[in-house]
Formats: sequence, C-alpha cells, structure tokens
Amino acid sequence: MLQTATLTAAEFRNRKQVDTRSMPQIKSKDGLKSFLLTSRLLSPTDWNSVEGQVDGSSSVETILQLLERRQLLTPLQTGRILKGETEGLVLGHYKLLYRNASGSFARVFRAASVENNRVVALKLLRERWADDPRTVASFEREAHICQKFVHPNIVPIYEIGNEGRFHYFTMEFVEGGNLRDFMKIRRTLSPHEATRCILQVCQGLEYALKMGASHRDLKLTNVLMSSTGVAKLVDFGLAGAESASQAGTSDDVQRALEYASLERGTNAPRNDPRSDLFFAGAIYYELLTGEGPWSRTKDREEKMLLSRYTNTRPVEAIRPDLPQSIARICGRLMEISPSARYQTATEVLRDLRAVMSELGQTIEASPLEKQPMRIELKPDFRLLVVDTLKKRCVKVKEYFISKGFDVAFMQSPENALALLKSKPPDGILFLADHNTAEVLQIFPQIQAYARSQKVPCLAVFAAEDEESVKKKIMSTRFGTTMFQPATLRDICMHFEDIGAVTR
Repeated sequence: MLQTATLTAAEFRNRKQVDTRSMPQIKSKDGLKSFLLTSRLLSPTDWNSVEGQVDGSSSVETILQLLERRQLLTPLQTGRILKGETEGLVLGHYKLLYRNASGSFARVFRAASVENNRVVALKLLRERWADDPRTVASFEREAHICQKFVHPNIVPIYEIGNEGRFHYFTMEFVEGGNLRDFMKIRRTLSPHEATRCILQVCQGLEYALKMGASHRDLKLTNVLMSSTGVAKLVDFGLAGAESASQAGTSDDVQRALEYASLERGTNAPRNDPRSDLFFAGAIYYELLTGEGPWSRTKDREEKMLLSRYTNTRPVEAIRPDLPQSIARICGRLMEISPSARYQTATEVLRDLRAVMSELGQTIEASPLEKQPMRIELKPDFRLLVVDTLKKRCVKVKEYFISKGFDVAFMQSPENALALLKSKPPDGILFLADHNTAEVLQIFPQIQAYARSQKVPCLAVFAAEDEESVKKKIMSTRFGTTMFQPATLRDICMHFEDIGAVTR
C-alpha cells in the first residue's frame, strides 16, 4: 500500500499539493497534431478543417487559439495543453469540456463522448484524495448505490471508471443549474412552483428509500433544476454510510454534521429517513421565503448546536399570504421531534398533491404509476435481441420478421450497451434466462441509457430468479423485466404497447 494511504484526512487536505498531471509541454505543430488525434480530443476531420490555415512556423499557442475560435477546443482544454497538464483531459470515452462545479472532495465537468459527442456530466475525484483508500471507497460507493436508480427526479449515473489515479463516474448532464443558483435569480417562488419542486424532491426520496438508500445531504446545491422545470436529486455521497468511519473524508463528515446534530439532539437513529424530510422542509422554506430557516455557517461548533435548528421563525410569519395548508406542511416537515414530523415521503406526497389540486394545478403521475403509452410502431422497427441460445434465435427471428420487425442478434449484453450509447436500435430484448448474472449486472446502466435515448428495453428472466431480480431492478417505462413462461406474443405486445419513439 502506498505510504500516503496512511495519512489522515486532515493531512491529505492540508498537505502541499504537487501537480502530478504535468507532461512535457507540446512545442510544435506536429507534436500538437499527434497529441490531439491520439488523445481523441479532435477527430481527423476536425484537424483537417484547420490544418490548411496554419504552417510549420505557427506556434502551438496560435494553433490552439484558432481551434478555440472555431469551437473545436474549449478554454479548459487549450489552457491545460499550454501548461502541459494534458493527463486526464480524456477519461474513458469522454473528453472534458468545462468545469461546472468544484468542491474539496470532487469536481464536476461537462464532458462529451469522443465517439458521438453525447454530453454527460463527469464527476472526478480530486487527485489529492486518489491515494486514500477510504476516500476512493466512499466515492465508488456513491456511484454504485446510485447507478441502480432510474427515476426522473434523480440524476442517473451511467458509467464508473478509473484510469490510474483518476477516479470518475458519468451521469446525466442537466441543462439548468442547482436550486441555489436558481434562487439567486428568482429570489422566491410562487406557492405552486415551490410545492411542485418539493413534490418532485419527495418523489425522488420516496423512490431512493424503496431502493434501500436515504440521501443524507439534502440542500439547495444538491437539487438540480432542469431547463424544463424538473427537480432532480444529485450527490448521494453519504447514502449507505452506516457509520462515520465509512464517510471517507473529513469533507464527508462536515457535510454530515447537520444530519448528525439533528439526530443526536433528538435521539433519532442514525440514517433516519425522516432526517431527509426535515432538510426537504428547509428547502421548501427557502423556496417560499427567499431566506434560509437558519443562518449559513462553516463553523463546526455552531452546526452541532441543536438550538440552531429549533429557533426558526414560522414560514407564515415571513409569508402571511401563504395558504394555511402549505404553511402546515412546511412546519410539519421541520418538526424537531421525529415522531411529530412526517414519517415517510409517501405521507408528504399525499398532502403536497392535495395542495396542488387546491391551487388548481395539474399533477403528472409518477412514471412508475403511468399506464404504458400506445404508439403505432414504425414499419421498420429495429429490434436488437440479446440471447446466447442460437436455436432459439431462429424461432425468435421468424416470429418478429412476420410481425414487421427488422431483427438483429448479438450474444453480449455489454456490446448491446455499447450499441445503445452509439447507434441505438428502436428496441432491445434481453432473453436473460441463460445469462442471468451478466444481464442483471448491466441492466441498470441499460435502463439509464434507454431512458435518455427513448429506447424501450425488455429483459426476460427465468421464473426462479424473480425474487432476486426484483431486489436489484425496479422496472421503468424504458427498462422493464418479464419472467418465464413468456410467449413471443407477450413480448411483441410489450413493444407494441410501449411504442417506438421516432428520432
């Protein structure tokens, strides 16, 4: 084990940082061309589009400025290349474009696939923590817990990877911003806007708890608001940490202080799901009033005082125009006594939906509650079938061709995932009764990509695996499970019911 792994979290945070990303600086046009093409920051076509505008005497800086003006490179990329900090500009299949957010634990970048320019958010563990095994384990725990989540109010995680000291995972890039940035512009929200937002937050909490996790770090910056007005939870960094020792970094412990102080001061159990509801109430309070229920502080001792959370002005004292039903919900969410608080997110949702109706607002049903939408199939519906039994494939092909499908086959679920990312078919069928473990492992990623690409996917498992499958996979509109005995007619009807979304 590396010697640095024995350092304490505080020593890691305070030690003098050595920039280990530096590579020899690129000093010639040919050297720059070689780097850009081999790293896949640029495609040969992109390079050819500007090569005629530069000659052998052009400096690297001049060429980079040209590439930036043509929007073929970003300021982040050109700046790092000029400094010789080129390592980590491309991680896995993704090139870093811009830095979106930064903390002492990790940074979040806007990134794009080098294969098809598909934009994702890439969360990268800061290098100063890369040699600390507890921190790396905490970072990876967050990714693996959240990778199985497929819900419109939770930001989905796609891939988890590491290249040497670079530990990262990719997730949906949400066009918009976090609630704190949103509130800097809006100041306050109308009662129905705030209620719709907190309803979506609670839908995400309800789903996560059904999947076995609480959030443990609810705050304005961990709720993203999409450009279409959908609230999405992000950063379940402390989900599943059963003890402080599992939190990984002192940054984690700092983030956990408010939760820990509340639970210790009220004799509530650690990881109490009702704690998430308390801090959801604090978000609701700020959306309605434009100010937090308590003053923000970085002081550890102040965060540990229970009185910080008990001396909150009632929301109706600041906004006397609020409907009583809204003030009542906000107040009950923020009850100090856990037993007086809402006990589950499901209870909160019932009251929030009633308020939305009271305000004359329509409420979209949760996707988990919606009935399948029937859409006429495209005449050339391209169905990919993933199966390891060649004899069965012959019968499957004959049946679906007779129904007007264009059918292709492959044996590897991983290859199907790669195709879904790059050249998605119109639907994917996994006949998983003979390769259960492999499909079970990859299907959460399939669900996440299927939803973003609007590609219906169905996995058919053996009847005896139903219990274990349902523990790991929750069916969604674009990622459904079925169990044997399932007839080809059943499967065909599923794709006809879910429909094909024309791209």
